[in-house]
Amino acid sequence: MEEAKDLSQEVFISVFESIKSLREEVKFDAWLIQVTLNHCRNRWKYLKRRHYFNSDSLEDPIETEDGNMPRPIYDSSDNPETHYEKKMVQQFIQRGLLKLKEDQRELILMRDLQGFSYEEIGKMLHLPEGTIKSKLHRARMDLKEILERSTH
Repeated sequence: MEEAKDLSQEVFISVFESIKSLREEVKFDAWLIQVTLNHCRNRWKYLKRRHYFNSDSLEDPIETEDGNMPRPIYDSSDNPETHYEKKMVQQFIQRGLLKLKEDQRELILMRDLQGFSYEEIGKMLHLPEGTIKSKLHRARMDLKEILERSTH
């Protein structure tokens, strides 16, 4: 929780200090996302080098001001067997994602989980839309290979 607060503050300060240099032709939201993304990448690398992370599991609770809350969202319409299967699939895919290169994982998360368009991702990463599609296709194929190897 403290890391998130510190990171938010760093991003805010960075935006405040560099907003004057923002070019008119750049959309503010794309610029803000890029600044935030750069700070997150740098912080991730910094913390990873210092072995800050004990676990990369979605099973770990999320710290909130009111205490901890579990990550998985339970659908009460699921029976226990279905819930268990969904949980196992989620963990399987997460382990596969963690084996991808950082830039591949980032693309998959931006497109498939966060729902950004190819155009938006291209603007954030300063890459042509076609390059984004190509890199995303390669990332998905690599993930498929990782997952297939894990089942054998």
